[in-house]
Amino acid sequence: MAAKVSAPTSRKGGRRGGMEVNADPNVIPFIDIMLVLLIIFMIAAPISSVDIQVTMPTSRIDPSKRPPRPTWISISQSTGTVRAYVMNDEVALPDLGQKTYEAVQTNSPQITDEMDIKDQRIYIRADADLPYREVVRVMNRLQNRGFTKIGLVAEDRRQ
Repeated sequence: MAAKVSAPTSRKGGRRGGMEVNADPNVIPFIDIMLVLLIIFMIAAPISSVDIQVTMPTSRIDPSKRPPRPTWISISQSTGTVRAYVMNDEVALPDLGQKTYEAVQTNSPQITDEMDIKDQRIYIRADADLPYREVVRVMNRLQNRGFTKIGLVAEDRRQ
């Protein structure tokens, strides 16, 4: 803490013979510390760069496979008729399993094994006013073809 020495003040109500207080910080020690740190870093910086030659091993990691594109089944009902769409193509309900299998093959050409194809997740989205029994009927058609990982998609209406 620094104090400024000045002549005593003769104000009314002031202390007689007192010194005036100065609130300015003393930055001299701060500057000294900064200069010492600057010198230390100037000396240490060249030491940290090492000129040793090292032969690094080559990488033998294969690039990761692209994740498969999702396969969507949309179900809607118009004029009492249930319509199913695999991706964007309308499909008859008896052919739903086979068309879904072909869509998974098209979406994920990197998957060749039949068990891996059937292991892919199929997403179903349906109209809100569609009876649930129609959704279950579509899920049963997919299970008959071997698809067991089925996800139901809902619209998020939170605001």
